[in-house]
Amino acid sequence: MSAFRRTSPKAVLAVAAVVLTLALAACGGAAPAPSPTPVPTASAPTPEPSPTPAPSPTVPTWPNILVVAHRGGAALAPENTLGAFANALNIGVDMVECDVHLSKDGELVVMHDPDLSRTTDGKGFIYQMNYADIRNFNAAAKFKGGPWPAEPVPTLGEVLDLVKGKAQVQIEIKVEKIFGRYPGIEQKVIDAVKARDMVDDVIIISFDFPTIVQVKKLDPRFKTGALLSGTTLSLNAAKPHEQFVDEVIAQTGADYIMPSSAGVSDLLVNAVHARGLKIGVWTVDSPGEMRRMAEWGVDAITTNDPIGLKKVLGK
Repeated sequence: MSAFRRTSPKAVLAVAAVVLTLALAACGGAAPAPSPTPVPTASAPTPEPSPTPAPSPTVPTWPNILVVAHRGGAALAPENTLGAFANALNIGVDMVECDVHLSKDGELVVMHDPDLSRTTDGKGFIYQMNYADIRNFNAAAKFKGGPWPAEPVPTLGEVLDLVKGKAQVQIEIKVEKIFGRYPGIEQKVIDAVKARDMVDDVIIISFDFPTIVQVKKLDPRFKTGALLSGTTLSLNAAKPHEQFVDEVIAQTGADYIMPSSAGVSDLLVNAVHARGLKIGVWTVDSPGEMRRMAEWGVDAITTNDPIGLKKVLGK
């Protein structure tokens, strides 16, 4: 027998595998450890979509209703002064309203009362005084809104010159409480307006119906407005609105019906519009009343507070 035993093929392969393993270990080439099995984690909840915010309610606006500054906006500046009318123009009103009397020497004096005592530091009736004397008094002396520079009592011509091209004007022709209508005042107002080529920018208004008739008689081109007091509205409250409006039209031929807001209703507004006329209300200073008049569809609102009215109307 040979000194060496024959090795089987399986043994040779086993030995080779051991040798190879030892060689790899010596070279630092250890087999990689198996990857750990990932641990499942709880997923974050999907946020619910935010609800769509409800649309804001639409705030109604009335850009076509005219803002009329009563005596220039008497809550904001001394009434019926050039300072008040200038302030109203700066605010951006559509119209200013002023009052006119006739002085002893025939001047058209812009003031609400027939005498000087309530608004100036003077006394006396306008019809008994010359305008040069009236002008010496301070028309801002009694303004309750705080200190204001001295203001002379203006003439209608001065007011028209200031406002021309910037706003329209309502001119109220006053009636003197003692002797009635000022002789010839209608013609003087018409002449002052025509001299400045402002016929289309002026409405002549009055509580006195014969005054309105006279204006139309002298120059039919002028627009006129019939002012209706709360007393007048109360005395006619039992009549159908259509009948009352027809009577005012027949007596005045006015283009505007201009009632005190205290006696206005939506039915009166509708009756005026049904006859092709416009309606302007006075004197409206509270936001609630402003809004109510606007909702009823009036054409113009006269106020002492044009800033507040513009805010309500969205102008």
